[in-house]
Amino acid sequence: MFHFVWAAAVAALGALIALDYRNLAIRMYDIIGMVTPGGPPDPRFTPDHLRVIWAILAIVFAVVAIVRGVALFG
Repeated sequence: MFHFVWAAAVAALGALIALDYRNLAIRMYDIIGMVTPGGPPDPRFTPDHLRVIWAILAIVFAVVAIVRGVALFG
């Protein structure tokens, strides 16, 4: 059950960041810049790159959530 909930949560968060509702990708990019020990990311790494990464994560974890959901409830 834990894997299903975790996968669904990551898929939902990834979809929100990828769709950039209320500039979540820019906020996430700023958080990465604040907590990274070496400083902010390379200037070539833009919030658009972050959106693509989160879109891929959203798709992968949505598939995992569907497979786990079918295994649990099917």
